[in-house]
Amino acid sequence: MQAAPRSFRFSLKFSIGVFVLLSLCLLYLDWQLLVPGWLKYGLLLINLVTLFGYWRDKKAAEQQAWRTQESTLLLLGLAGGWPAAFVAQHWFRHKNRKVSFQLLFWLTVLINAAVCYSLWLSGWLLP
Repeated sequence: MQAAPRSFRFSLKFSIGVFVLLSLCLLYLDWQLLVPGWLKYGLLLINLVTLFGYWRDKKAAEQQAWRTQESTLLLLGLAGGWPAAFVAQHWFRHKNRKVSFQLLFWLTVLINAAVCYSLWLSGWLLP
């Protein structure tokens, strides 16, 4: 007898709340002129690409077509697209139940946050 697969999910309301909170934080930093323009537009672009990547992979999974590698999705998140990845996982109900993927995803979020904080402390992210 095979054990039931373990699942790991946040609620959709929680993911929308996190998305709104992150958006408000970025708007505040922009309003206070604490984020350089290149970073804002770069983050917007990588998040749009990440959202598209998750959507495309979900559609491919439904149609049993060629899939995007998990490492590609994780690298998009690591490159700064983790907010869109987090939201996409819940909006599209994709990759949000696979425990091994979620552990790696949250590891990339922590690494991303640590690198950004280090760059900010060193003055690289100042306008």
